[in-house]
Amino acid sequence: MPMRVLILSFEYLPVKVGGLAEAVTNVAEGLAKDNEVIVFTPDHGRSLGEPFLTFRLSFEGRTVEVTARKREQNGVTVYTLSGDLLDTDVYPDWETLLRKAVLFGKASAGLLNHLVSTFKPDVVHAHDWHTVFALGLLKKYFSPKTVFTVHRLNKARIPAGYFHEANLGELAPYPEIDPEHTACYIADAVTTVSKSYLLEEWDFFRNFDGKVTHVFNGIDCSFWSEELLENADRPREERRRLILERFGLSDGRAFMFIGRFDRAQKGVDTLLRTIEILSGDPSFREMRFIIVGKGDPGLEAWARAVENRFPENVRVITDVLPRETVRELYGSVDFVVIPSYFEPFGLVQLEAMCLGAVPIASAIGGLKDTIIDLNTDPENATGILVPPRDAFALARAMVSAKELDEGTLTRLRENAKKRARRDFTWEKACRRYLLVYTGAVDKAMPFLL
Repeated sequence: MPMRVLILSFEYLPVKVGGLAEAVTNVAEGLAKDNEVIVFTPDHGRSLGEPFLTFRLSFEGRTVEVTARKREQNGVTVYTLSGDLLDTDVYPDWETLLRKAVLFGKASAGLLNHLVSTFKPDVVHAHDWHTVFALGLLKKYFSPKTVFTVHRLNKARIPAGYFHEANLGELAPYPEIDPEHTACYIADAVTTVSKSYLLEEWDFFRNFDGKVTHVFNGIDCSFWSEELLENADRPREERRRLILERFGLSDGRAFMFIGRFDRAQKGVDTLLRTIEILSGDPSFREMRFIIVGKGDPGLEAWARAVENRFPENVRVITDVLPRETVRELYGSVDFVVIPSYFEPFGLVQLEAMCLGAVPIASAIGGLKDTIIDLNTDPENATGILVPPRDAFALARAMVSAKELDEGTLTRLRENAKKRARRDFTWEKACRRYLLVYTGAVDKAMPFLL
């Protein structure tokens, strides 16, 4: 029987900061094929959709006018909420973000109060901690079934005053509150995006033992497809030569990193240290490294220093590349390096797998769940897993990868494409979310090994 699903998220395409937008949008559109799905999200000053409703609410002792804009997008009805802080950048400074999250909560309750006579959701599905106030208010006033998904734990505490401002003082018995803990506490079901991440963060998720499970994200291989490449008709080695030439490098075994330059998660520092270690190995002469990303100024400076030291081997790109250019890279390089310190799910490895770039990744979280390691299961392998934070282990793996014969590389690429397209589709994710909504899904049980 079709369900009415209300999704809450701070990101929804075309508004994208990280992987959250891709995940939420694909889930919403997948569910909308057989269910009625609406989305509430801040407008972030984008003026998306046509004005639908304007109402006033009390916020921080003053009156704020909120406008709900409405649009239909691939079968999903999307309401963007604008006015005051809702029109700031997606993720402004911390204090402004907290206030914005409170205002989004009040605005979401006001909008549903108008819609409820024609759309009363069977389930409210909230994504990440920014939606905790909206989730709390909708649960309080409309009593739907609720699901909260953790895409990545933020592990922050906020003053209880923000809950009081949101008219949720009953959820704030202490001076400081963990909003993720609160969202999980009030939700009827809790999910996160990979089984390994759930177990790695069991110290947190154990607080919700009995209602927590995992739902893998998916990948849209219709976009990440070799058929759409500029030189789809040419051999991969030729595509590699052309893409390296495009970025000013001669041909060689090509390794790519793409992601944020941060010190907490993505492991850029481990990669740069690995390149410095590799520079002393004879194999280095035939290795090429394309590093795409931006962020921490210190890491950017280090990356530039490595590029200046090894101009024949390393190219650093700090521009934001179009998705089509990223697709060309995936479809041309030999390997994609993902040295993350933690990764709840990760999309880079699946994007690479769809396009035949072999992932070399840390054996953690969603990376461990999606990549079958060459050293563990050679016949079914889709990539290579290494310990996180170990530059020497990563260097050894990259040298070994460079020396792989063409038969093994071909098998890895074909296995990877099949696994991405078969096991990690958004259709599978949506089917599992529907099981979560109806309570018919397997749960994490600490005594099952």
